[in-house]
Amino acid sequence: MRVYRDLFAHPEARWPLVASTVSRLTPGMMALAIVLLLRGAGYSYAAAGLVTSAHSIGVGIGAPVQGRLADRLGQARLLVPDAVLYASGTIALALLATRGVPVAVPVLVAVAVVTGLFLPPVTACSRVLLSRLFPTGREREAAFAVSSIAVELGFVVGPLAAAAISARSGGGTAVAVAGTIAMIGALGYAATGAARAVPPRVHAVGVGGALRSAGIRVMVLAFGCIAVVFGVIDIVVPAVAELAGTANAAGRLLASIAGGSLLGGLVYGARSWPGTLPQRLRVLVVVMTVGLALLPLALGSLTTFGVALFVGGLFLAPTTICAFQLIDDLALVGTQTEAQSWTQSAVVFGVAVGAALSGAAVDVRGPALALLAGAGCVALGALVINVGAPRLRAGPAAR
Repeated sequence: MRVYRDLFAHPEARWPLVASTVSRLTPGMMALAIVLLLRGAGYSYAAAGLVTSAHSIGVGIGAPVQGRLADRLGQARLLVPDAVLYASGTIALALLATRGVPVAVPVLVAVAVVTGLFLPPVTACSRVLLSRLFPTGREREAAFAVSSIAVELGFVVGPLAAAAISARSGGGTAVAVAGTIAMIGALGYAATGAARAVPPRVHAVGVGGALRSAGIRVMVLAFGCIAVVFGVIDIVVPAVAELAGTANAAGRLLASIAGGSLLGGLVYGARSWPGTLPQRLRVLVVVMTVGLALLPLALGSLTTFGVALFVGGLFLAPTTICAFQLIDDLALVGTQTEAQSWTQSAVVFGVAVGAALSGAAVDVRGPALALLAGAGCVALGALVINVGAPRLRAGPAAR
């Protein structure tokens, strides 16, 4: 674990890593917080799935636009207004959903979409910053490992925090707190000297921007497919907990898959592994597919389901560590943040599709069918990566 200590001892990396880790609590909180908010206000699971997916759609639409703006304007100039607008949107969503008279679902969907547009792209920005600080070698892989581990830590702590705040003060408070945390993390990151020092990069790369890279297109398609299962999990897990008579167990169950991913990321990032990044990625996505395919078979009890979620998550962080390093290598000059954002956009669109479809599936057929479909989408993503492997060769990246 010495490599992690050395990384946090680096004067330019320390505070951006800390601030970006804070901001990553919000994605871990928001999906469950919205579900608990709407269920507490009397809305159906289908409505909860639609509003959750609407927020994800907003994030997905906004992410590549924000990534391109961050490349061209500089990180701090973008993150500050985003932070304020996003927090304001989450507070508005919480207030609307907790009114005495239920607000029509289309209104909540519209607010959720607009709010998601302004989610500060701290994760994409921080990965570009880390690539700038550690352009090659073991330190670079460790830095990307810490970035992925921070994401998983957010998905461990976030659901637990959302469930605890909701149980104590209601789902509306949980949603508003999640938005406020995003603002604090983004403003803290933008205030660091390292973030302010990342220069704007203006390069003529054509209308397609980062998507002109064939490798980036493969990664975007693959991770969009894989992410469907996580939208399914966001909706199915609260339903499984509610059906078992312990709705508050949803936070612990969601933390299980993130806990498995966190452990996998810590182990993976602590040592060097054989093979190139594309070779490792091809193996990891197949193993991850097998783990997540166990979920529909583990619905007999909450304990069994929690264990299966943990096992399913073990290879998630190692997969993303490989993937986002490879994206950094594949990105055309001047499009690093946009390339990272496109992949994240594909992920949130996949999550949105999974959430919307699984909400209706849970209401009609229960959780098993939704989990089975999600596992199938992971397998499809693994197939895309393996078939598209010849395009996953490093191209000219912005450093």
